[in-house]
Amino acid sequence: MQLQDKHRDERALLEQISRGNRKAYAELYELYVPRIYKYLFPFSNQSKEDTEEVIQEIFLKIWIRKEKLSDIESFASYLFRMAKNQLLDQYQRQGTYQRILQFIKSEEEVSTVHEKVVYDEYYKIAQVALRKLSPQRRKIFEMRTQQDMAIDDIAIQLNITNSAVKKQLYEAIHFVKRYLRKHSEWTLVLFFLLIQ
Repeated sequence: MQLQDKHRDERALLEQISRGNRKAYAELYELYVPRIYKYLFPFSNQSKEDTEEVIQEIFLKIWIRKEKLSDIESFASYLFRMAKNQLLDQYQRQGTYQRILQFIKSEEEVSTVHEKVVYDEYYKIAQVALRKLSPQRRKIFEMRTQQDMAIDDIAIQLNITNSAVKKQLYEAIHFVKRYLRKHSEWTLVLFFLLIQ
């Protein structure tokens, strides 16, 4: 009986959130964050910042897709599946990001003219893409990637929320990736072949 009541309460909560009720969303967040934190922490190199970042991204996606919440049979299963996928995405992004950083840092060591040409071409196209971002989005992207600032620090410095920083950063990264794919097919292919 108690389990049925809990399920009914959760269904009611999901229904309210699907209609845009922020109070119900906050309640769901408070209810699940401790459980999801315990699940993610060991897999995030026991990094509090990485774990919190994954949780923020998960709950941002939940809010964005809130209309579909009323169709979910088991929210816990849905949430933990999202957590697993988000963690895998993070590992993949970090791996790619590290390879790119390694390549950029070793630019001085580039030994052949061909590699240097590919790097220069890729860099020019990336700079054009960055100039096409809005000033705020470009600033956030540069603070994160060039100054290696934490999400919290960027939010404080720009006087905006952490979720606003994450959303802007997410949009900037996706725009730059799309731009590079569109404008540097052969260069990008060669670039990634070189850094693997």
